[in-house]
Amino acid sequence: MARMANPEAMQPSTPGSTRTAPAAMPDQFPTGGRYLSYMLFGATSIFYLLASLLILHMVWALGTGAEAWERVMASFANPVYLAYHVLAFVVFTWAGWRFLIKLSAKANPPKIGPLRRPPLAAFPPMMGGLWVGATALAVIVLWGIFP
Repeated sequence: MARMANPEAMQPSTPGSTRTAPAAMPDQFPTGGRYLSYMLFGATSIFYLLASLLILHMVWALGTGAEAWERVMASFANPVYLAYHVLAFVVFTWAGWRFLIKLSAKANPPKIGPLRRPPLAAFPPMMGGLWVGATALAVIVLWGIFP
């Protein structure tokens, strides 16, 4: 069994005042430096929340019946929904570009298993091509061209 901890073990050898700085906002907050980009990226969560609520609303209507589904589909013709979807498309595209293309290259380790990471300059075209390919495949499948 371990012995009891000594509460005085972490005390400084000579007593003195703490050197903690007073709380203060950074000089560049909220629009200077990288703060604006961080704040905008965090604000995309609002659009993810609204999109998930719309999906839940659609699934609920789908489970209720054909009439409810038709009402939900008709409600999406409202200009407010159309404006939201256009803005959400822009926001999701920007967030995906920032996360997948800009941050992914910096977050990957220099060595992945036995393989070395491609040069940082090669990541944006590679990830962009992968993103365009995945989007094209999703459109082909959802359009009904490929079963």
